Amino acid sequence: MRIFLLGATPSFKEEPGQSGATKLARTGGNSGNQVIAYGLLQSLKYSNLSWDYSVGPDFVRENYDFVLIAAANFLHKSFDFGGMADFLEKTKLPCAMIGVGAQSNDYGLDLELQPGTRRLMDIVSERSKLIGVRGQFTAGVLDRLGIKNVQVTGCPSYYMLGPAGPTKRADHPSFPSRISINSSRDVIRHSFDPSRMASSVQHIMSIGVKYGADFVAQSESDEIAIAMSSGDADAAVIERFVQFYSSVGSSEELTLYAKNHLKIFWDVGSWIDAVRRVDFVLGHRFHGAMVALQAGTPYCVICHDSRTSEMCEFFEMSHVKLLDSRAEEFEYLWEVGRVGDVSDRYAQLFPLFMNFLSANGLEPRHQSFVE
Repeated sequence: MRIFLLGATPSFKEEPGQSGATKLARTGGNSGNQVIAYGLLQSLKYSNLSWDYSVGPDFVRENYDFVLIAAANFLHKSFDFGGMADFLEKTKLPCAMIGVGAQSNDYGLDLELQPGTRRLMDIVSERSKLIGVRGQFTAGVLDRLGIKNVQVTGCPSYYMLGPAGPTKRADHPSFPSRISINSSRDVIRHSFDPSRMASSVQHIMSIGVKYGADFVAQSESDEIAIAMSSGDADAAVIERFVQFYSSVGSSEELTLYAKNHLKIFWDVGSWIDAVRRVDFVLGHRFHGAMVALQAGTPYCVICHDSRTSEMCEFFEMSHVKLLDSRAEEFEYLWEVGRVGDVSDRYAQLFPLFMNFLSANGLEPRHQSFVE
């Protein structure tokens, strides 16, 4: 099958001199998006694959058999996917959308979509057997809009290791000495409780400074610029970072931390390899935790909005809620991450996901699991 990929893409060609802003734009504004597409493609067989949108829908119609949409939090009141709707409509090809999620700071099902996004979902519903959604909340949002051909699949990145699934390393310590953190300081206002989220963001950074933990950025432009600067970041960028986290430590302490511990990964495989070398991953980022899950590293997600909550709940991944009274107790978060295990849940979900792919006319890589 010849597949044309829309939405999240698994990688991009890095070129000398590319800025962090340029690379971030190539990921769709979040390096975690690459985990979505990378994971999805591990589950499929195909003879040809492209995601070069510049070729145009007419070329896609003549040279491909299927349009596959690796989706993220598309269902948000501010996002208008009219351009994608136009492109997909003109291809006239069958399609499937996998991993689409609704983003909200509450669980109200009356989420108002932009016209282009609503049109996109209608086209996808008409041209596919089933739409793969992230959780029950997203399914409910679409049901209210009259779109009922959905299956809860979660994010396709969960299934990237095939039938065996993820296995937590058996050698983790009683208390972590090597820690990786992540955060979502650029979406504080989208959280269930912006005040608590602001406090949690500061707390995560305080853990980073205290334990010398690496901070893995995904969409934070200043942190990415510092991470790519090889210790020679622009003074104004450093100053913005220091000012934002001024409650965590002194200017000198934060400057030193920023220069030595801010990281960014533009390649999913390298990201997974790096996380294998730490004992614990902690933060607000779902795909930061997904990378840890695939690496066998204990992790804990602090769920701050509907996106993170519905997927962690569906997959039974290690998490606490932002409003949990113990969400800022490091020892408690470590214990949640240390004991978490998805093996039973994975055994239930993996064959269902293979069936979902087959139902949409795709060819799963692991046919033996399709009934």
